[in-house]
Amino acid sequence: MDDGRNQPTVSGPEPSGLSTLWARLRAALAALAARKSRPADPAPGQKTTRRAAKARPDPAAAAEIRAWRKVHGRPAIWMAPFFLVFAALHAVPHVALMVEPQAPRGLIADLVATLPDRAEPLSAMLAGWLWAPWWLGLIALLLRLRAAWTAGKAVLDAVGWGMAALVVEGGAWLYFGREALEAFSVAEQTGAWRLLAAEFIFLFLTAVLFGPNTYQRVRFEQS
Repeated sequence: MDDGRNQPTVSGPEPSGLSTLWARLRAALAALAARKSRPADPAPGQKTTRRAAKARPDPAAAAEIRAWRKVHGRPAIWMAPFFLVFAALHAVPHVALMVEPQAPRGLIADLVATLPDRAEPLSAMLAGWLWAPWWLGLIALLLRLRAAWTAGKAVLDAVGWGMAALVVEGGAWLYFGREALEAFSVAEQTGAWRLLAAEFIFLFLTAVLFGPNTYQRVRFEQS
């Protein structure tokens, strides 16, 4: 006789398939969300924004810039017009020969007359360079324009390019320019080398005043 002890005991209604699937889905989503841990907040002293991190200088980069400027000098874009002045002065005689090949000195005198009275010696200085061939002037002009452009990056590099132009024209003046100047007036012969001297003084003072200054202590030790 079956007393019902082998029958399964049911304490309540069996959950439907849809509710079981929904519960499992919720559990899976909760477990997935738990795996994504939030990054730990930095300590109060270590909290830095992205802008502050960019503003903070890099010691290695700053040291590299200082070492580079000790050799090349600081940027000095405001010095570029001074280099351009000497480029223009040396280019005027060549322009005068192209515009007025029969009377270049008259054109130079008219141009200098538009300047203040203090600039009157420029007339003989510029006319003294009428002996220079055009190719010499072109090479020197390109070097001086390079010097003016380089001044915005490194002033000592600009001095170097200006010195290169001075060496090219000065060497040509020493090599064959003085013989070519024998047909010129004494004032023009003197003005030719005075223009070179003025540019040399400018380049030398620029290198001294705006170049890097290194102070080194000399220690005297007694034995």
